Parts: sequence; C-alpha cells; structure tokens
Amino acid sequence: MLNFSTSLHHHVLKVTLGLVMALVSQVLSAGVVIDGSRQIYPEHRREITVRLTNDDQTAPRLVKAWLDNGGSDQSPETSDVPFSLSPPVFRLDSGKSQVMRLSYTRQPLPADRESVFWLNVLEVPPSANEFDPALEEGNRNQLRFAFRIRTKVFFRPAGLPGTPEGAHEQLRWTLDRNAKEPALVVHNPSAYHVTFNDVALAMGAAPGAKKFAVDSGMVEPRATLRLPVRQALPRVPADAQVDFAYINDFGAFSAPIRAALQR
Repeated sequence: MLNFSTSLHHHVLKVTLGLVMALVSQVLSAGVVIDGSRQIYPEHRREITVRLTNDDQTAPRLVKAWLDNGGSDQSPETSDVPFSLSPPVFRLDSGKSQVMRLSYTRQPLPADRESVFWLNVLEVPPSANEFDPALEEGNRNQLRFAFRIRTKVFFRPAGLPGTPEGAHEQLRWTLDRNAKEPALVVHNPSAYHVTFNDVALAMGAAPGAKKFAVDSGMVEPRATLRLPVRQALPRVPADAQVDFAYINDFGAFSAPIRAALQR
C-alpha cells in the first residue's frame, strides 16, 4: 500500500506532466497559413503575390520567408534563386494577413519547360514576457518552436506546348520487376511537372482488380521517375493497369485516372 508521501509525489508528478503537455501542445500550434498549396509564376508577369494569414487569434508571429531551388537545408543566406521576395521578414499580428510580392529577376531559366522552386515560410511564436513585462522571472521560461512550411513555386515560361492539365495524358508507364524493389517507372515527355497522388498498380483491367500501392512523387518535365511498389509482387498479368490521380494548379486532386502499362 502506498503511503501518503508517495501518493502525493505521484499526484504532483501527474499534474506537472499534465501542465507540461498542455504547454507544449499550446506552443506547438502553428498559426501561419499560406493561401494556396502551390504557386504558379507565368513568365510574362512582373510579380505574383502570396498571402499569409495568422490564424492564431491570441498571439502574433515573427515570419521569415525565402526561396530555394530544392535543397531543404538552404538558408536565405545560401540560397541562389532568380527571384526577389518582399518583405522577407515581418511581424504578423493575430488574425491578420500579409501579402508578399514575388518577382522574377530575369536571370536565364529553361525556356522549353517549367522550373520548380520552393517557398519557405518560417514562423516563430513569441515568448510570453515579450507582451507582459510584469511576468515574474520564474514564469518566463517557456518552450518555443519554430515551424517551417515549404510549398512549390512553378515558373512557367511563355509558349510551352500543350497544357498542364493535359500533361498526364503523355505519361508513359512501365514496370521494373526488380525482385528486391519492384517499381513503376514513369516518363514525362511534356513541358510540365506532374505531381501524383494515390498511385497504384492494378492487376488487371477489371474494375475490381487487386491493387498494389505505389509511392507517390513528382515527375519533372522531360524526365523519368521511379516509384517503388510497397510490397512484393506476384506474377503481373498482361492486362495490368496503372491507377493514379494528379494535383492540379489549384492544389486539388484530379478524378481517378487509369493508364495503360507499357510492355
């Protein structure tokens, strides 16, 4: 049987852990939201705008934004991209929005295909004592976490053949039957990026054919992408198909698409 001091110790520990978890869950709530899951930059535009909103109704955020060319470890100081972003650092008050202006600096980019870059938005919540200097010193110690959001920016040159909505129709699918890591291999001859969602290998043309899930990803223009199958494959029938959806310019999923598997 536990004595009183042991029970009290456990009770205090439980309450303390509860307070810590409450603090962490409160601090971990990100507030900044980007308008749109991707941005399209047509070459003829002088600039595009990106709207950020602080959905946290109780506290402001410090926001720092920059672009990189695909390296997630690139900082604003090490990133080298042909774009300028204004403002790159700002305070975003609770419930308020801020528009950032993204401008192409006219440094050369491929004219026969899209290029992709990444917009980074880093938000840092304030510490309590920044807004209440009267807080006692013992209450000023808090956990603070910075959140970074990365979204794609597609630079789209003028005069590209075809349309982004029709790029999926040009894809060519083949199956690599490597015993250790079978994969669907997709070649994209179009000038546009195609980002996939819910890719699967269907073991036959019938609607109820068994499906094997495949990793998703993005295939670049004039490029090939390997999408590993997530489990060992049995013998693949001659009428095997590929089921997939893609993500459009507005960040929405297309209707399910079935494509032929090339031999």
